[in-house]
Amino acid sequence: MAITPRAKPFKMAAGALAALTMALAGCASSYGAGTASPSSVGQASTVYTGYVQSVREVTIRNERSLIGAATGAVLGGLAGSELGGGDKAQTAGAVGGAVIGGIAGNEAGKRLGTKRGYAYTVRFDNGEVREITQGADIYIPPGAAVNAIAGADGWKIVPR
Repeated sequence: MAITPRAKPFKMAAGALAALTMALAGCASSYGAGTASPSSVGQASTVYTGYVQSVREVTIRNERSLIGAATGAVLGGLAGSELGGGDKAQTAGAVGGAVIGGIAGNEAGKRLGTKRGYAYTVRFDNGEVREITQGADIYIPPGAAVNAIAGADGWKIVPR
C-alpha cells in the first residue's frame, strides 16, 4: 500500500495522536490518598477524625474514555479511508472505520483507566458513619484511627 503525498500528513498526525494518548493514559490519576490535583494546591480542606469500621476491595472503573474513543476514531477513520478505489468507497470506509475505531478505543481506554481501590466504612468521632472509596495506594486496616479529609479533590482518608 503506497502512501500518497496527501495521506502522509494524516498518518503522521494519527501517529502523534496515538503517542499523546498513551502518554496521557500513563498520567492517569490513581485516585488514592497520596494524589492531589493541581487545582487543590493551596486550598483549605476540612479534617474529620474517626476509626475504620470495615474495608472492602473495589474496582474503580471509568465509565467512558474520551481520549481512547477519539484516538480510535481517528485511527479507524484513517485505516478505513484506505479501503476502496473511488472517493465514495473511501469516504464510506473512513466513516465506518471511525465508528468502529471509536467504539474499540473507548473500551480500550476504559480498561486502561481501571484501578484497584478500597471502600472504607468510617465511624467519625461525632457518631456519623460514611463510606469513602479511594485508590489502593495505601491499605488502612479495620480499627485504625484515621483523618478523613474533605477537600477540593473529594474525600480521602489517611492514618492518624
